[in-house]
Amino acid sequence: MEFQIGEISHFFDIPASTLRYWEEMQVLSPNKGETSHYREYAVEDLMTISDVIFYKNLGFQLKQIREMKSNTPKQQANLFEQKLSELEQEQELLKLRMKKLQRHIEAVKTLEKLRQTPYQETEIDTECIVSFELIEQEKLLQYIEDPYLYSRVQHTDTLQQEQRGLTVLPDASNVFDESHIIWRKHGGRYMTFLMKEEVAENYPNDLQKHIEYLQQYHKTGDVISRFLLCAQEDGKVYDFYKTFVEIC
Repeated sequence: MEFQIGEISHFFDIPASTLRYWEEMQVLSPNKGETSHYREYAVEDLMTISDVIFYKNLGFQLKQIREMKSNTPKQQANLFEQKLSELEQEQELLKLRMKKLQRHIEAVKTLEKLRQTPYQETEIDTECIVSFELIEQEKLLQYIEDPYLYSRVQHTDTLQQEQRGLTVLPDASNVFDESHIIWRKHGGRYMTFLMKEEVAENYPNDLQKHIEYLQQYHKTGDVISRFLLCAQEDGKVYDFYKTFVEIC
């Protein structure tokens, strides 16, 4: 029994151009009709195509598939172990990407929660912040891994004196010189709200408005703003921050 390329293409749901390419790469070798010179696939070719699909689904290249049958069992085992190692690395990378995506989803949820219920007393979620300049490659790489690490440190008495920083774990702060540490947690109570800063000339924000509101009821101290996300609202682009204000 023999099959034409169109029948094989339909049977395996593979474009005829792909079958021709596999033949060009010497993975397939169908017969050519003596008179028509059309490709004629035998039943044995169905098994070969099935094997090619099997190996391609595992991520092997056509060159590797072509040489598969000429490999010894040990060589095949080494090849499969190498592929398994590659897939495990890809799996870890996927887990990391999923974690980052989940982090962004959580940032959006936090934004909405802060918008709906501002000025709630809450525990501040960082204990140490170190200085951060964009030219510091190592710190910049940390920011790329998790933008929420980016924090701004101010005091309500001197809001114009803003410092950029990255939040770090307390035990990690030991690797930084004391001069790099711009804020440490020393107990205290904090109120949170959503601060937004327009990505425009002079970067206008609504921080002062929030501070003035809180100062009607509390004496205020440190201001820690942690980056959530950058997005558009009412036709303007804003950086959104979860801001913690110390209340005394």
